[in-house]
Amino acid sequence: MKIVTALQMRDFDRKTIAAGTPGAVLMERAGARATTHIIYFARQLDPVQAQRYVILTGKGNNGGDGYVCARYLRQQTALPVVIYSACDPAVLQGDAARNAGTLPDGVTVSYKPELRDADFQRGDILIDGLLGTGCRGRLKPPFEQWIPVINRSGRPVIALDIPSGLNGDDGSVGSDAVRADLTITIGLPKTGLYLGHGPEYCGRLRLVDIGLPAALTQPEDNDLTMPFAADLAPRLGRLPVMAHKNIMGRVLVIGGSREYGGAPFLSAMAAGRAGAGYVRLALPRTAATTVAAWPSLVLHRPDDDGRGSFSAASIPEITVLLEHSDALVVGPGLGRSRSLVELLDFIIGCQLPTVWDADALNLIAELPELYRGRDNHILTPHPGEMKRLLRGFGLEEYLDRDRISQVRALTAAVDATVVLKGPQTVIGSPDGRLSLNSSGSPALAKAGSGDCLGGMIGTFAAQGMEAFEAAETAVFLHGLAAELSPMGMRALRPEDLLDLIPAAMKHLSPFA
Repeated sequence: MKIVTALQMRDFDRKTIAAGTPGAVLMERAGARATTHIIYFARQLDPVQAQRYVILTGKGNNGGDGYVCARYLRQQTALPVVIYSACDPAVLQGDAARNAGTLPDGVTVSYKPELRDADFQRGDILIDGLLGTGCRGRLKPPFEQWIPVINRSGRPVIALDIPSGLNGDDGSVGSDAVRADLTITIGLPKTGLYLGHGPEYCGRLRLVDIGLPAALTQPEDNDLTMPFAADLAPRLGRLPVMAHKNIMGRVLVIGGSREYGGAPFLSAMAAGRAGAGYVRLALPRTAATTVAAWPSLVLHRPDDDGRGSFSAASIPEITVLLEHSDALVVGPGLGRSRSLVELLDFIIGCQLPTVWDADALNLIAELPELYRGRDNHILTPHPGEMKRLLRGFGLEEYLDRDRISQVRALTAAVDATVVLKGPQTVIGSPDGRLSLNSSGSPALAKAGSGDCLGGMIGTFAAQGMEAFEAAETAVFLHGLAAELSPMGMRALRPEDLLDLIPAAMKHLSPFA
C-alpha cells in the first residue's frame, strides 16, 4: 500500500467524492470497518480490562468517524459506549453532525470543556477521534488539557487515522500527542506514521479500506510502501492438493557453535512452523547443545576439526546438503571464528537463495571482499549489525542517517535485499522497491526473535517467492505472531513465538 501525506489523502478523498462516492459513505465505511479492529483488539484483552468503550471526539471528520464507531459498537457488542466531546455537539456540521444525530439509544454523549482523571475508570478502552491528520504545531484548548489526561489514564488507547497531536506529514509533535496502543489508519497510511515521532506514538497499525479508486492507491515505481494483511494475503494461496514435502520447500539452516547452541534451532523450528516441507540443521560436530530438536527436524553434524565451530573441514558434508536444499539460512549462533571464512566463501558462491543473519553478517562486515551480491540473497541486520556493514562496505556517511537511507545505500552496495530489523522494519531491494512493515510489538525485543525471523524468510524463499517478497511476507507474519500473543508482551519468549506463527498465517489467509 502506498504511503501518502495528509494533503494527498485529502485530495484523494475529494477525487473519490467527485467520482461519485459521497463523503457520508466514506465516513460510514471508515467507522464501520474501524469498529471491526476495535472489537478484535478488545477481545484480546483480559475481560477485566475491557468493560467500557469511551470515544473521545472533536468537531471535525475525525470526530465523525468516532460517532460512526459508537453506533456500530453499540450494535455489535454488549459493552457500554460513552462519548466525551471536546466541543458542544450543537456546533457539529456536515457528516459529523449527521452521524452524531443517528446514535442509538444507550450511547451517552457528554460535552466536557475540561477532561478529568475521574472521567475514566478501570476497564475503559479509549478511542481517540479528536484531531486526525489536520494537527499542526502546538495543541490548542481544550486539547492541550485533554491529551495529558488521556496519556496518564493508564488505559488502552486506539487512535482513529492518526494519534491526535501527531503531525500527519512529518511525525512531529508540537507540544503533546496521544500515545496510542493501536492506530487504525483510514484509506492509506500516512507519512507521519513512520517519520519523526510517529512510531513512538502509533503503537500497532491497522488499515481500513474505504473504497478509494485503485488508480489513486497503486504505488508507482520506487514509491515507499507499507503493506498490510490484505496486500500480503494473496501470497499465501491454496496449497496444491497433491503437495509433498519436496515441493513445500527444503530449508537448510547452517549455524551454531560451541558458545551458541540454541539460536540455529530457533531458526530451523521457525522454518518448519512457516510451512517448509523439509528442514535440516547443520550444527558443528563438537558444538554442544542442550536444545532438544523437534522429531521432524533433521540434524547433521559436519566435521569441525574439534573447534566447536565450522571450518574448511565442514565443506564436504555441507556440499551434499546443499544439493538437497532450496534455500539456506546462514549465521544464527555461528560465532566469529576465522575458521569460518573458507566455509562462508564457499556458501557465498552457491546459487541458492540465502538468508544471511547474525554472526554471518558480522563476518561479512569484517571481510567485505568475500561477499558477492546476488538478487536472491537477503541480509537481515539489526541496527548494530547494520552499522558494522555500513562501515565494512565504505558507507560511513550513512551511519547517522535515517533507516530508510541506510537500507537504500546498503542494498545498492551489496546488490541484495536488506531487512533492517526493529520497529517498522525496513525492507529494501536492489531494484528500488522499499517497504516498511506495519505489524509488530515490543514483545519482539527479546534475544532469539530475529533467529525465528530468519527461518521464516528461508521458508518463503524455498517455496519460490523472490527475495523481497519472501522477506516482506515473513517480516509481517513475524510481527503479527507477536501481536497475537495470549500471554501479553512482557512474558513472550521466542520459543512461544514459534507456536504463534500458524495463528498469524491463519489470520492472514484462509489457505494457511
